[in-house]
Amino acid sequence: MVFVTAVALLAAASCAYYVAALLVLWRHSRDQSNAPTEPRSRPGITIFKPASGAGQDFVEVLRSHAAQEYPDFEILVGVGGDDSLAREAVRKLRADFPLVRIELVTCPAPAPGRNGKVEVLQELARHASKPVWVLSDADIGVPGGYLASLSAELQAPNTGMVTCLYRAEPDTSLLVRLESCRINTEFPSQVLLAKCLQGLRFGLGSSMALRAETLAGVGGFPALRNFIGDDYHLGARVAAEGLSVRLSAVPVSTRLSRGATWQQSWRRQLRWSRTIRKQRPLGHFSLALTFAVPWSALALLAEPGTLWPLAAATISLRLAAGDSAARLVRAKGRARSLWLIPAADLCAAAVWLCSLFGSEVWWAGRRLRLGPDGRIVS
Repeated sequence: MVFVTAVALLAAASCAYYVAALLVLWRHSRDQSNAPTEPRSRPGITIFKPASGAGQDFVEVLRSHAAQEYPDFEILVGVGGDDSLAREAVRKLRADFPLVRIELVTCPAPAPGRNGKVEVLQELARHASKPVWVLSDADIGVPGGYLASLSAELQAPNTGMVTCLYRAEPDTSLLVRLESCRINTEFPSQVLLAKCLQGLRFGLGSSMALRAETLAGVGGFPALRNFIGDDYHLGARVAAEGLSVRLSAVPVSTRLSRGATWQQSWRRQLRWSRTIRKQRPLGHFSLALTFAVPWSALALLAEPGTLWPLAAATISLRLAAGDSAARLVRAKGRARSLWLIPAADLCAAAVWLCSLFGSEVWWAGRRLRLGPDGRIVS
């Protein structure tokens, strides 16, 4: 009886969660039409692109940045000793876009206990010459009008940072499709609900735009290099200064590693989940509400005769919210990916359970141990 009551309550809580998700998705979609797209002025922009682990798609990722119709921008690409694909992409793009400054910056290997990406960003900062900085991960591609939109949104009153939702591009691999499904159909709801409940107090590594002086005012990159979730901490520091973190109306796209093994995928998802647990324990705990399919399945197994309406309603709301979220980030093949939601939710629940224990993560081929607040201790 206790088990039946517990799974019924969890399914009901998940049902309520997805009602709230549908509401915030609808409101954000409505508000997008009012987002500025043309900046009052067009300050120079430096794009920071740490390229560690860049894959075969990096040349197209970089091209999406170089092709921006914006009057004054430059691209700095940070590479290590073995980033041959990134080096080749820069050489090709320099030939294709001779009027755009695309600088290749060789960066040293990260020191023990340091965030390698932040150390690359710190090195790139030495070469930046523009007042507005845009930071994005190596696998992030952007649409046309991206820089103009970020510049316009950053000029809104009291705005300290603009960050972007993202979608995962489709792939033929079932492994990548499961990851993509969860990103496209669930992650936007999590971000928007967090924004609704406490305001946006974090950044997303997919894309962050801010003024160089704002970054300097919150301690610069040195203040972030001991934390794994640098995007979260940067947004939190900006918000702590009384500046707003704005969610852009322009979604960007990520290309998950093609040919990734199950172990690599598991480690990546476990790193994300453990990082959230360290940085936002309450937010990590509340992720249990997103497992609509597992709770509904358990409810049906426990008491099929009386709990089937609750299970049906919960799954229906999950599918509806998933479709709305995927539409919001302009994901391709939405209808074809909805059938993957049950499997994607089951995998996410397994990752979440494992992330409750242990403090080690794998990132860029390095095993890191995390302390409180996502601090890298070794």
